[in-house]
Amino acid sequence: MSQVDRNVFVSYSHADAAWLERLKVHLRPLVRRGTLKLWDDTRISPGQAWQTEVAGALAQARVAVLLVSADFLASDFVADNELPALLHRAASGGVLILPIVIGPCLFSEHEELSRYQCVNSPNKPLSLMTSPDAEAVLVSLARSVDKYFRLIEASPEQSNQAGDPLVVDRPINLGFDGATINGVPIGWFNSFGYVSGVSTEYFIGTSRRSEDRMAGMFAVLSDVDAKPTEFGSLMQRCPGRFLAGKTIRFEGELRSEDVSGWAGLWLRADAEAQPNLFFDNMSRRPVVGTTPWSRYSIDARLPRNTDWLNYGIVLSGSGHLSADNLRMLQWSDGGRWEDI
Repeated sequence: MSQVDRNVFVSYSHADAAWLERLKVHLRPLVRRGTLKLWDDTRISPGQAWQTEVAGALAQARVAVLLVSADFLASDFVADNELPALLHRAASGGVLILPIVIGPCLFSEHEELSRYQCVNSPNKPLSLMTSPDAEAVLVSLARSVDKYFRLIEASPEQSNQAGDPLVVDRPINLGFDGATINGVPIGWFNSFGYVSGVSTEYFIGTSRRSEDRMAGMFAVLSDVDAKPTEFGSLMQRCPGRFLAGKTIRFEGELRSEDVSGWAGLWLRADAEAQPNLFFDNMSRRPVVGTTPWSRYSIDARLPRNTDWLNYGIVLSGSGHLSADNLRMLQWSDGGRWEDI
């Protein structure tokens, strides 16, 4: 098992100090247990070289939580000293950036920040939520950060182009018959940090296709208590430049049980500086209710500036979704689908 420094850096505007304190309250149990180390500029003591302290904390951070507001975006210190270092490290997979929009602001218009997935929807800042709903977002963040560290510590060391232990070089374990880490299939992870608003409360695991001990496994995504507005996602992420400009197909077998919302496969292509070049989550042709094993697919003509492929399964609302025998195909020059 690899060891990861569980350092969390909080970037914020002093005008939003009240939100910083609420965040620290929710993370305090994890800090007390030694589950993570939290740093913000209130830890700088009088007489310390504050620029050196900030630079050192930025260099050691594995997760950066950004409390985004109009004051945050207006801060020259944040723009000139904190964001450049964080964005540079994030580009190579050195730090996971987690923006939380706490007040109405121009987050979506910020060219660099807006490509990072928010913990909450940018259209639903914490300040416009009821107090219980805002507190629930902070609880979810705390649990998600803890799970993120557990996952990357449990992940085997990989050599990949991104330097990110959650990135695979090519699509792997699409049949879910490989080993698991804490029940999660190797190569796969909860979409926290890569899909905006995703819940980490959904169960992820594997099950055997039949009672035959030689039968293969399938993946399970489920939550019987999820609210209609919640969704869970199991995903995989890999570099996509080798497929840029090509037509690909992501397909697989799905089975649903008591799905109150909808479910499906999903596929997204990103450029380094522009997410969602292509996106399809089957929301217009969803799997709903209870359905037997059936095969579904998503076809995509990838833009030539594709840098990343993200793909997996999604369950919106409560219920159970099973997936098996996924495939990633490309349309060959010979006029047929071929495995990547």
